[in-house]
Amino acid sequence: RDKMNSYLGGTVTYQMGATPEGIDKAKLAEWITVDENMNVTFTTDGISAYVRDLASRYDTVGKTRSFTTPTGKAATVSGGTYGWSIDEPAEIEQLKADIAGGKPVQREPIYEKRAASFGATDWGNTYAEVDMSAQHMWYVQNGQVVLETDVVTGEPIPSKITPEGVYSLMWKQPNSVLVGDINPDTGEPAYRTKVKYWMQVTSSGVGFHDATWQTAFGGTLYQIPGTGSHGCINMPLDQAGALFNMIEPGTPVIFHW
Repeated sequence: RDKMNSYLGGTVTYQMGATPEGIDKAKLAEWITVDENMNVTFTTDGISAYVRDLASRYDTVGKTRSFTTPTGKAATVSGGTYGWSIDEPAEIEQLKADIAGGKPVQREPIYEKRAASFGATDWGNTYAEVDMSAQHMWYVQNGQVVLETDVVTGEPIPSKITPEGVYSLMWKQPNSVLVGDINPDTGEPAYRTKVKYWMQVTSSGVGFHDATWQTAFGGTLYQIPGTGSHGCINMPLDQAGALFNMIEPGTPVIFHW
């Protein structure tokens, strides 16, 4: 009894944005029990269920977010790899240790992925945004649009369409050669294309780059076979260079319609 009561002091308050999330003594009492030898232990199922519920309410990776574009358009985006994601196995073990410590704890959950801020627009105030329906992109820095341009995105067929979602810039590299998938008929890549500015966004190879072969950008050009890209964001040379010099790996990137 004394051991169980001592664990009730191990309350936990999570710091997660404006509204703290708390585990009080009543919740702890549901999780503390004894085994057949009267050793104090935890009901792991209860703790696991709590952490799963916490993650379901606060994780944002892949979830639908509503926001407003720089033009004032109301938009939504879902999918991608960017956002908050609690490391559930690690958090379960840490929570057990906190309770066993018997003292109040205030901390963040253990995250496997972090975002710039809490709330619907968890990408913060510095990000790249591509509106595929408008064929236009913006680079927003500290809440201000510092670059915008018409673009050409992926041809709207399953094998080439630009993937909707919130991502982050993986890396950037000058003077790259983009290599397409292998053509089974020839055994050779579908294309080898030199670009001056390469900024990779997805693990599948979608990114921003200059496209000097494009004679124009914007409008419905992306719908034309052979003009729409293989998924990348085609940009004018000067705009790709400007973006390359401003954007850094880890910057959130939003692809939406």
